[in-house]
Amino acid sequence: MRNFSLLTTAFLFISSLVASSQSLSLGQWKAELPYGNAYSVTASNNKIYCASEISIYSVNKEDNSIEELSKVTGLSDIESRIVAFDKVHNLLVVCYANANIDILKDGEVINISDIERKNIVGDKSIYGVYFYGDYAYISCGFGIVVINLVKFEIKDTYYIGPNGSNLQVNDVTCDGTFLYAATVSGVLRGELSDPNLVDFSHWYTFQQIDGLAPGKFTDVVTFNGTVYTSKGDTIFQQLGTAWTPWLIRNGYLVYKMEAGPTKLLICQLNPYGSRVMTINTTSNEMDSISSAQPYQAIEEDGIIWIADLYQGLKKYSNGYQEVIYPNGPWTSRVFDLAVNSNSHNLYVAPGGYNPSFGFTFNQDGFFARIDDIWKHFDVSNTPILKDTFDIVCVTVNPANNRTYFGSLWLGIVEFDDSLGITNQYTNENSTLSGTNGDSKRVKASDIAFDKSGNMWVSNLGALVPICVKKADGTWLDFQPPFTIDQNWITEIAFDDYNQVWFVLPRQGIMVYNYGDDLDATSDDKYKKLQQGAGLGNLPTLSVNCLATDKNGYIWVGTAEGVTVYYCPGDVFAEIPCDAQQIVITATDGYNGYLLGTENVKKIVVDGANRKWFATDNGVWLFSEDGSEEILHFTKDNSPLFSDFITSLDIDYSTGEVYIGTERGILVYRGDATSGSVKSCAPLVFPNPVRESYTGPIAISGIVNNAEVKITDAEGNLIFRTTALGGQVNWDGKKYSGERAATGVYLVFASNEDGSVTCLTKLLMVN
Repeated sequence: MRNFSLLTTAFLFISSLVASSQSLSLGQWKAELPYGNAYSVTASNNKIYCASEISIYSVNKEDNSIEELSKVTGLSDIESRIVAFDKVHNLLVVCYANANIDILKDGEVINISDIERKNIVGDKSIYGVYFYGDYAYISCGFGIVVINLVKFEIKDTYYIGPNGSNLQVNDVTCDGTFLYAATVSGVLRGELSDPNLVDFSHWYTFQQIDGLAPGKFTDVVTFNGTVYTSKGDTIFQQLGTAWTPWLIRNGYLVYKMEAGPTKLLICQLNPYGSRVMTINTTSNEMDSISSAQPYQAIEEDGIIWIADLYQGLKKYSNGYQEVIYPNGPWTSRVFDLAVNSNSHNLYVAPGGYNPSFGFTFNQDGFFARIDDIWKHFDVSNTPILKDTFDIVCVTVNPANNRTYFGSLWLGIVEFDDSLGITNQYTNENSTLSGTNGDSKRVKASDIAFDKSGNMWVSNLGALVPICVKKADGTWLDFQPPFTIDQNWITEIAFDDYNQVWFVLPRQGIMVYNYGDDLDATSDDKYKKLQQGAGLGNLPTLSVNCLATDKNGYIWVGTAEGVTVYYCPGDVFAEIPCDAQQIVITATDGYNGYLLGTENVKKIVVDGANRKWFATDNGVWLFSEDGSEEILHFTKDNSPLFSDFITSLDIDYSTGEVYIGTERGILVYRGDATSGSVKSCAPLVFPNPVRESYTGPIAISGIVNNAEVKITDAEGNLIFRTTALGGQVNWDGKKYSGERAATGVYLVFASNEDGSVTCLTKLLMVN
């Protein structure tokens, strides 16, 4: 059992109302998660809790304010499937898809991972939670687990299948005398006071003679002193020792029943119109609430709350429905992402391709977080996307701040934050063309802008695979003089020598030198870089990504680590430039190559010229030359939802690192930004520095790699350092190690020759 502090940050998104996000402190994390898919709902005395696709959130009953809870705020896992609040013990039980359990009480997260860790043959999923006395009865794929809510430990496990075998239990209830279990093979009953319920023989299975034929029973509840159970589209009622059909609605399968103070709520699923049935306690009056895919409904203070898989959390009161959930992306899928460092807006390509660069037929469209509000564009709201599948890449044009999304189906769409989609480039209005054998499918696997404002496109699978939209709007295309298997080219990078670098999947790298004039082809040169000395010296032909650092070096991510071209200008020389792997010394004293055992899928260079690497084993940050490991984030030592990283980008004005995982997006506030070489406009965060704040103080917006001095009001020097790019991080302490006293402090920054200087102030409070 593990205990964690529960950190909370509140956000508000009711219908179209959203609170602006706050700047992150250094080292702080933030999750960008979808919340429109609701699985479970429960209520405390003052909040409604909802389990969504990845995490959970609460809604304050008084003002509808929202609090998001995830691994970032202290939860121990993701993919919550059940939330259940026990008002007697004032605690929330969260059950995850992998059978892990958190208990939230008094600001702490108490983790009970016994079921998750237990080696059980077959299903160990959690299907329901029922509170009675000091215990929570957990319905599992193998039986019933009883958790003591005072000691926070497992008390018993009931294996109630034949001869004590595993039996999937879907729900449990109690009428004060007996425990009832709805299982996949029937309804069982055990006497609550029986100390030997761990013995399967002490459980009675109701038979046909009792009114219950064997079969899959989905739920069992106690309502108004009577026990009800569901099978298919029929609800049975127990009268005395017999069961009789009580409610039948042909074709409406009962998914979940909940007993409220005055109503029995029944979630029914039907392909032609799912709904929530409500039955009044005293009058047996029935009502029906239409809902797309209701998974659970509860009654609280006369209001009905519905967790709908397709429509989110719904509040139903006096015949009026309101949808309430936090602002977030449409889904958790992210294949590529890009952040605009000027506007801080974020753009997500959620598509993908299979290992043969074929379609996955993803129709999620694309997502954009504009001015802190997430927007979703797909065929349902954007007709131009009706024939667009698998949007796999996204790039921001720094010249006009427009964003370009590439798909595997119908080329490229141009997007403006205010205007929406402003253009689409296909084989009809550009040099882009279809693939060999499928002329209508225009695949754009990467898009990149060079320093002249030209847009380069990898036209995956096309007979002429390189396309360029020049800054003047005209299009060109280029045909390499040698064979490229399947004409597959993907990621693009530029060096300082009029050369464009392309990844050739499973074939190495291609470098294209277009000479002095892009329009003239007479001086064009092409070269493949492969394995072997003098041939490129790649460690493997399985190249994934490219990045150009601030020194002009080309960094290459492969299936076997990282290699670097330190002399890209000599690629076409008589003695050509070969890649070099960086040798590092591991903690065990043995030498090895930089990330030599990792599949490196993305490389991003931060403001201090350090290297961030996305791998199948988390995110790494290394020093400028790659010799020193600075950070390694995994799902076990950080809020990462998964170690399988799909994409990376950096907001260079804030230092925030955007991390795309297979289960959603996270943001980490790094300690380096890109500084200007011509100007200095310092910003201190936080400012003032309150007495309760103990984290690092970020001073950003200064000239690149500046010398920074901090003095007190009398001019006494208390701190001095060199910026990481355009940012300095100060721990608030003087050289003596003591925290700086209350007062105003001056921050001076200047470049090496003193031609660019600036001054700002910060207030320390002790």
